[in-house]
Amino acid sequence: MIAFYLSLAALGAAGAALIRQLAAAEAKQRAALRPVRVHVTDRNARRG
Repeated sequence: MIAFYLSLAALGAAGAALIRQLAAAEAKQRAALRPVRVHVTDRNARRG
């Protein structure tokens, strides 16, 4: 009976780790899609 509960706990931990991994992958994907702001210190430098 104890083995059943231990295996159930291990399955729950594995499921939580999988969900954490999927959330991290989704966050990386969102960050990749976010537009990047380019900071220009001197706007007149390129107009020459």
